[in-house]
Amino acid sequence: MGSIGEILRSTREAKGITLEQAEEDTKIRKRYLQALEDGDYDIIPGRVYAKGFLRNYATYLGLNQEEIMMEYKLLGMPVKDDYARTDIQASINRLRSNRRSSKKAYLLTVLVAILAVVTLVFYNFIYKNAAKPTGKTANPPVNEQAGVPANKQKNEPVDNSVYSVPNQDATAPEQGAPLRSGVSGGGQVPQDTGGINITLKGKDQVCWTRVTVDGVVRFTGNINPGETRTFSGTNKIVIKLGNAGGVEVIENGRNLGSLGSMGDVVTREFTSGTSDNSAVQDG
Repeated sequence: MGSIGEILRSTREAKGITLEQAEEDTKIRKRYLQALEDGDYDIIPGRVYAKGFLRNYATYLGLNQEEIMMEYKLLGMPVKDDYARTDIQASINRLRSNRRSSKKAYLLTVLVAILAVVTLVFYNFIYKNAAKPTGKTANPPVNEQAGVPANKQKNEPVDNSVYSVPNQDATAPEQGAPLRSGVSGGGQVPQDTGGINITLKGKDQVCWTRVTVDGVVRFTGNINPGETRTFSGTNKIVIKLGNAGGVEVIENGRNLGSLGSMGDVVTREFTSGTSDNSAVQDG
């Protein structure tokens, strides 16, 4: 480290500051600033003023005033004092070492903070990717047309009961209702009592079926191959078949055969006292 005056002058010149500008900024007369740079402290009136001017000038130039003041003490410290020059130099060295350690600690703290932020961003990115949907959608529900997705039907409602186990409860007549308005699960056809009887016999394929007797839905489910179901009503029976070729229809003992081909959705209305019952094939 050079002399105090050399440090002051070189720092001022490196910053492009003139003595006149320094005098205006620090309010210290130019001749005293020049004396500090020349090391001519006798011009300055009193040691106290010299120390004050030196401290303010060092701060103004951005220097470490503690190191500058320590160097200044070395200039007037007699060897006979217990506080020897070597002790002062050791103090300066410790001060510089502490500054370097503080700087390292600061840099380490900044590095740890940056690492924490990067880690947080990384895990947040991984979590968001894991939470994103895979883009795969579940299979569309099967409609009452055998095996045809609901989104390909023409205004056809979805019925999730297709190919399900027949609803046994739906086949039972209401409590107190006459037998001819109910359903028979066997193959026996009830005697004609002036109403209407419809028997459905399962053929080679499963057929989803809905049967409405006198305005009340009596059955919704599957007619399996070899299965027979009989429904009796007073005025009207409406059947809807999701696979018309899969069942055989018998009206009051008269075998009508299948009302359509395999895969056809057919709705048929049977009324009492007329044989003009037409089948309507749905879109």
